[in-house]
Amino acid sequence: MEGKTSTENRNGRYDRLSVSLLAVLVGVATGLAGMLFNWSLDEIHRLLYGGVSEFLSMSRNRFLVIPMLAGLSVGLINMYMIKDDESGCGVTEVIEEIKLINRFLMKPKSVIIKMLATIITISGGLSAGRHGPIVHLGGAIGSNIGYRAGFSRRKIRILIGCGVAGSVAAVFDTPVFATIFVLEVMMNRDFFEYFTPIFISSITAAFIGRVIIGHTPFLVIEGVYGIKDYGEIGFYVLLGILMSIVSLAYICGLEKTKKFFREMTEMPKFAKPLFGATVVGIIGYFLPLIYDIEFNTIPRIVQGEFGMKMLMMLLVAKFIATFMTLGSGNIGGVFVPGLYIGATFGSIYGNLLERFFPEQIFGGDTYSIIGVGVMFASFAEAPIAASLMVVELTDNYAILFPALIACAVGSITTE
Repeated sequence: MEGKTSTENRNGRYDRLSVSLLAVLVGVATGLAGMLFNWSLDEIHRLLYGGVSEFLSMSRNRFLVIPMLAGLSVGLINMYMIKDDESGCGVTEVIEEIKLINRFLMKPKSVIIKMLATIITISGGLSAGRHGPIVHLGGAIGSNIGYRAGFSRRKIRILIGCGVAGSVAAVFDTPVFATIFVLEVMMNRDFFEYFTPIFISSITAAFIGRVIIGHTPFLVIEGVYGIKDYGEIGFYVLLGILMSIVSLAYICGLEKTKKFFREMTEMPKFAKPLFGATVVGIIGYFLPLIYDIEFNTIPRIVQGEFGMKMLMMLLVAKFIATFMTLGSGNIGGVFVPGLYIGATFGSIYGNLLERFFPEQIFGGDTYSIIGVGVMFASFAEAPIAASLMVVELTDNYAILFPALIACAVGSITTE
């Protein structure tokens, strides 16, 4: 009996060691893949809006022409290279893979095509995020390693989680957020025993990124943020409630726009992304600040650079631009546009508090950065991951408590 127990313990230690080593392997692979994706996207964007635009003397017209060309390109990819049953790209597809292990839903060819379409969409200036595609890329790397090695369902599930955490940590340089995001959102809090390998993969990918390109957070947000006293908590509770309404409008608006384009059967498949991109281009021509990748708009919103009138215009414009981008069939994530909207609404809310309750709050800008977290917590139902994301972005633990309160309220209210 004792010999059997000893053998089981030894086998258990070997299993944990092998899983940890696999987590390191996946962390290295997804870290490198995530950085390549990020680098490609940023360099192509720089080429399009810098070198090519200057060479062709497009000036302001680039904000209209380049998104239209991107939309046309994605439309052709959708029409000729992506099957209708393989059109999704992001968190939902990875969650389905985690639930339906052994279905091999993320085949390499399909994933590569989707990553290409995502790079075209985002580098072209359209209103989409890189988080969803990065999740898809990381999950695909983890699942492909697991399937091809013939691992058990448990190990494949762990490797998918490791892949997602590694890719997110590499691109956003937020390893703690990446780990909690996987456990809280991707695995629906069902597999907390996988914490160690997922965290190992996340740390490995972040380390690879910092060694190669340095410590470069996706959003570099400067400033002083905090809470004046616990009497201010009531304002954060209200922020959570209001942001849940904004989040519902965001998600419902996206779904209705997708339905609208699906029902436009008379319009050719390739023309739908072009139509959406044209609308975005027209908006961007008159309000270029919706192009966050070009103008680094989110940090500037959080740091209080814009007045109320501009913030209101940016909020409405970003809603429409995101609906038209993703609803029409262009490929990208909802995460980063959601952060933009959360920062903008939070800034509007903070400005109002500064105007009417200046003595009761620490500063209006704090509501903007916490608005970023609350928006994510509301539509992803991930208050812990969202709170830690805000802390990692600002490197300021003083705002963790109000962030937890606001994110929890936003998540609960949305449910």
